Amino acid sequence: MSKQESWHKLDNAAKIFPPTTSFYDPKIFRFSVLLKESVNPKNLELALKETIEEFPIYKSILKKGLFWYYIEETNMTPKIRLETTSPCEKLHTPLLFEVTYFDTKINLEVYHALSDGAGSMPFFENLIYNYLKLEHNLKENIVLTKSSDYEKEMDSFSKYYDPKVKIKLNTKENAYKLKGRWYPEGKIRIITGSTSTKKIKDLAHHYNTTITGILIALVIKSMENLLSIKEKKKPISITVPIDLRKHYQSESVRNFFNVTNIFYKFTHPNTSLEEIVSVVDKQLKESLTEEKVNANMTKMIWLENFFLIRLVPLFIKNKVMKYTYNLTRKKQTLGLSNVGMIQLPDSCKPYIDKVMVMNSTDALELCILSYQDEICMSFSSHFISSELEKNFFRILKEYNLDITIYNNRITGDD
Repeated sequence: MSKQESWHKLDNAAKIFPPTTSFYDPKIFRFSVLLKESVNPKNLELALKETIEEFPIYKSILKKGLFWYYIEETNMTPKIRLETTSPCEKLHTPLLFEVTYFDTKINLEVYHALSDGAGSMPFFENLIYNYLKLEHNLKENIVLTKSSDYEKEMDSFSKYYDPKVKIKLNTKENAYKLKGRWYPEGKIRIITGSTSTKKIKDLAHHYNTTITGILIALVIKSMENLLSIKEKKKPISITVPIDLRKHYQSESVRNFFNVTNIFYKFTHPNTSLEEIVSVVDKQLKESLTEEKVNANMTKMIWLENFFLIRLVPLFIKNKVMKYTYNLTRKKQTLGLSNVGMIQLPDSCKPYIDKVMVMNSTDALELCILSYQDEICMSFSSHFISSELEKNFFRILKEYNLDITIYNNRITGDD
């Protein structure tokens, strides 16, 4: 291993990932771009070499200290790899990210202890732009990332933590848990549907909500006919990450998010989408108020800053965090993450078919990513049954949206 150059404490959000990483949920997310031509590995390697110089913290490995995990920057040179495993399965490098390719596809996979989706998007954008610039001799020399190394590597949780903010602990009841047979050997199925971003936005505006709001409501509506009367007595809880960079001045490429849970309980048969949207939109708006955002961030950090907790050895902290995580999961049905829109120069557009994002999960998760006028919605799941996903895309088609479906092959029946 190369000589260390510097080290960083894990940011607050990252601390939960090492103790809760498992075979079934390795805490990895993936960005993928499908090109209109086969990938040139030589230029992809050169593009990665150029990109990593703009993001030195990505040359990091995870280390275990007496009291906390930390990341240590190294001189290791990242290498690209031909994709041979399922999405979000595991990394084949000591580094906390990996770039793979297959046919026309380029993937960036990241361990969540290093960064979140919004934090990793600048790296992905630079990687794709640098590759296409080399492959097609693009003449412009656009700087996509203008922030300094200091700004990129900042722990924004520590910067914006305010101990004076009052917090309120969550006392919500346990949520409905998805059930069903899993694929063997921890395999994960990805079903991606793509359609027009504008049409999704128009549908959201029709119901006076946002893209995130309408997609949460559609997921809930998709579950209505799958649940028994008894199961409907428990609320559905959709866990939604909130990108804190939109609320604070931050260019960090590390984790900087908190989460909110959107709850919904069916009270009568044949609930209209309009009814669901009104409940969802109200909760979303409340979660995005300055007061609520500040309180949620403070809630994430206050325990970490408690003096006695800081002196507890790591192996005890790991057990406590794993136990707390399992309690939290009882209040969650599934996750939904709208990462936003990929921003690339217009010169890249002729060479790109689509972009998508997906996440490992111990249940079911929907990840959303847009590029130009195409939005890709990717469900990741261990469950063999895909009825929820089928219902979701069927409802979208009922609104006259043209949906193109992709999925990875796990068995011969897929």
